[in-house]
Amino acid sequence: MTVQIKVTDEGEHYFEIPDGYLKELNWQVGDSVIWIQNEDGSFSLTKKEKLPS
Repeated sequence: MTVQIKVTDEGEHYFEIPDGYLKELNWQVGDSVIWIQNEDGSFSLTKKEKLPS
């Protein structure tokens, strides 16, 4: 999936993941993700798992 990086009025960068992908990945708004830079310059994201309480 390729998404457009957007910028807020305050200069913060963000992107939106379509709802269908969130559901397929079992991700929710507010989940923490880990960014992995690939050798080809692209990025992969993986959900950061929460530690058990």
